[in-house]
Amino acid sequence: MKFNQLKINSQIIYRGRKYAIIQIDPPFITISRRDTDGEAIEISFTELIMDPSFIPGKRIQKKAEENEKIYSSILDSLSEKDREKVSRRLNIIKPVLVFNRVKNNEFNAFYEFMEHYKELLKDEESLLKITKETLIERISAKQGVSVRTIKRYLSAFYKAALNEESQGEDGLISKAGKGYLYRSDNKTLDICHPKDTTVVLQSLNVRIDPVYIPIIKDVIENEYLTIKKPRKKAIYDSIAIKCYRNKINPPYEITIYKLLGRISEKITDRMRLGSITNQKYQDISRGYNNQEALYPLHIVEIDHTPLDLDVLDESGLVIGRPWVTLGVDVYSRKVWCLHVSFEPPSANKVRKAIEQGVLIKRMKEKYNLTNEWAVFGVPDNIVFDNGKEFDNYAIKRLINEDLKSHVRYRPIATPRYGGTIERLFGTLNTELIHRLEGTRKSNFSDLGEYDPEANALLTLRDVEEILVKYITDIYHYNPHKGLPIDSPTPVSRYVDGLKLRGYPEFISELDEPNFKIKLLPTITKPYTRDGIRLDNRLYRAPKLSRLIDKREKKYLIKYDVDDISKIYLQDPETKEYHLVPCFHPAADTVEGMNQYTFQLLRNELKKQGEIKSGQFATDEQLLKEKADLQQRIEEKYKKSRKLRLQAARTSLEVTVGIPKTKETQSKNKPKNYKDLLSIALQKESEIIGDYE
Repeated sequence: MKFNQLKINSQIIYRGRKYAIIQIDPPFITISRRDTDGEAIEISFTELIMDPSFIPGKRIQKKAEENEKIYSSILDSLSEKDREKVSRRLNIIKPVLVFNRVKNNEFNAFYEFMEHYKELLKDEESLLKITKETLIERISAKQGVSVRTIKRYLSAFYKAALNEESQGEDGLISKAGKGYLYRSDNKTLDICHPKDTTVVLQSLNVRIDPVYIPIIKDVIENEYLTIKKPRKKAIYDSIAIKCYRNKINPPYEITIYKLLGRISEKITDRMRLGSITNQKYQDISRGYNNQEALYPLHIVEIDHTPLDLDVLDESGLVIGRPWVTLGVDVYSRKVWCLHVSFEPPSANKVRKAIEQGVLIKRMKEKYNLTNEWAVFGVPDNIVFDNGKEFDNYAIKRLINEDLKSHVRYRPIATPRYGGTIERLFGTLNTELIHRLEGTRKSNFSDLGEYDPEANALLTLRDVEEILVKYITDIYHYNPHKGLPIDSPTPVSRYVDGLKLRGYPEFISELDEPNFKIKLLPTITKPYTRDGIRLDNRLYRAPKLSRLIDKREKKYLIKYDVDDISKIYLQDPETKEYHLVPCFHPAADTVEGMNQYTFQLLRNELKKQGEIKSGQFATDEQLLKEKADLQQRIEEKYKKSRKLRLQAARTSLEVTVGIPKTKETQSKNKPKNYKDLLSIALQKESEIIGDYE
């Protein structure tokens, strides 16, 4: 993925004309046309990069229409063993990549090297005085890899990075022994987690009779990958017995031994040794010791919490507490990311939160805000707690390799190391959530006889809008006790910090679609005459009919649990992903619907006897169910009319402190915000009017 960063003399295109950046004075940038004697233009950074006509320097030579091509990835099609090889090679050369940025005078690169690769320096040795050759020699001694090999990795990385259609890691892919992938008798054996069959641990390409695949798969998942640690001979005997019971001649013993040997050592260790492997595989990433953040996006803390509030989902099926995932910039206390859903903590929520944090947010027009949410880009370090959803190899790979950042974990049982994010959660609940209808307060004594579920008025999207309004127009401008006296608010502290480090790397609007696809989870599925079946839905695209094959042939699929109307299938030849719309039910029927809501709709139909287990729901059935649910919502609102009218007469007074910076001297200064809840209450009044 290509990142962009604006620097002095960077070339850009703005409103169809080519400019050069001549001055950076956050929050403003001064640009000038080099081909004329025109006057310099001073414009805010956020306004510049959010302009539809803006094209950063790295994309000037690339035609905008080429962006219509769907995302492609060679890395996704690699076996886990080959993918880990790419990760190891990248880890070897990463200090050199950071060192080159130091030599280019990138402010944060120096701190990144000293924080993560200081052991490559001798006592009292200055980083600025060592040479690249010396650094490579020391990496060679530490990693046990020859200098020549490291230079070959670097050359391949930079060569691949020059190609607009690829990324540097593509150059680190081993090219040995790939001929078998294109054989007609090649099959795919997906090894799933024994306790969650939706999690594919590794996909192996095999050339064995298809009748053996389900048997071998079952024995590996339920017998080999267990803490009982059975010997390979016992695994072969179990496979042979199952074959005998199915009246099948067992496979050769050596075939099974070789197949077991191809399973990733990391997977076998984690599944067969359990917690013993923590030190082996986690010691490198547990270096966070509550160090001080030195500049904006140096350290971002991410965590989840259930909101003390009962809300409705858009379908009306769910009434419950949503989970909010927040990321906060430790240096400025500005909120970096936000994701709200009913889905409990998971790797998917982490992906969605990171996506929202990295990308330009564009919230001002969407929610009619006073200010734009002007914090985005790639952080240097992302800190998690010790939840299972964070200790995920896909999430680590996303941060360490795709973002070129670093993952850090809080020490176990030390909540003080996550104080910044925990205080933010507390502020949101006490200053906002506990004042909304449907609140659960913080304990039973505060709640009293109040019934949160009966008084739930807001939908999930309403809550998101209120949170965004509070964060962007109030929290970022309120004084914070943890900040210096001369920069007491998150926005002033953030602007002051940008003057030290410059603006962080970001992803341009042209690259956003590909970045979103890249972050989606991947599974393998067959494409038969019926289409691609995924969780009681069928996906089909006429232009991909050439890929229809037997069930043994599987393709890489990317899917979005928050929008089940489409998936993406990778062409095994070109490695390009193709959009495949939902065929049954129709894509427009489930457009924008998340997987959780769809499953609840199916459960309602099953209860009514409309469909049986394993059957598909028709478009008519889904529309009927939506209509029934809408009627229930309307009845609920009518019954609680008196309560809503009473709630509409309440108000919330919030006074906002304004830092004296160029950014806040604009026309859009936040004033005294009265009736913060007016967003929600206005929606209630509209609903009341409709139903009356």
